[in-house]
Amino acid sequence: MSEIFTNSGKAGRTQRAVYEAALDVFSEFGFRKTCMEDIARRLGLAVGTLYRYADDKQDLYRKSVRYAFERWQSTAEAAALASNDPLERFRLLCTAAFRHLEGEPRLRRILAGDPALFPVAEGADPFEAINRRSVDILERFIREGEASGAFSVADPRMAALVIFSLYQLLIEKAYVEEKAGEAALFNQGLELVLNGLKSRSFPPKAGENGNK
Repeated sequence: MSEIFTNSGKAGRTQRAVYEAALDVFSEFGFRKTCMEDIARRLGLAVGTLYRYADDKQDLYRKSVRYAFERWQSTAEAAALASNDPLERFRLLCTAAFRHLEGEPRLRRILAGDPALFPVAEGADPFEAINRRSVDILERFIREGEASGAFSVADPRMAALVIFSLYQLLIEKAYVEEKAGEAALFNQGLELVLNGLKSRSFPPKAGENGNK
């Protein structure tokens, strides 16, 4: 987890406040129309204080979006840890990740205005390290499922990459393009993914084998 979230001192709180205010302003006015003075005014700080946290507007934009992405990851991981069952853990992880943007209108607006931040097609990825960590998280949960006997996957890394690519596409359709029906498509897709990951020898939960 990023030190932004673990640092509870005054410096950490101020840094989070700066990023929160930056997300507010960037989501309202967009990158081009936002200036550092707007963000400083929102915080009630001298504009010079912002330069303790970022070199310029572009740097603050990237840092505040990275902060939002890292919180997105943390929320999904925390949701998954609510269960000890490997199948349910994976379901909770994916569901929390997909639904996070429902409660984050600021990040939705930023992504809609700048879809290059979360690219679906191959190409330059400004947050490659963060997205790679998302794949790492998926792979870790898949491997934990394998270790428990719940999952049987020939190549956990490849499976994680494929699942993340599908996830990116659904996020773009549901929250960037705001296509209707994507939530239902996600739920159906998640069931297909879980069925593909499941070991055929793993005992199903009650009600999952089709018996009345």
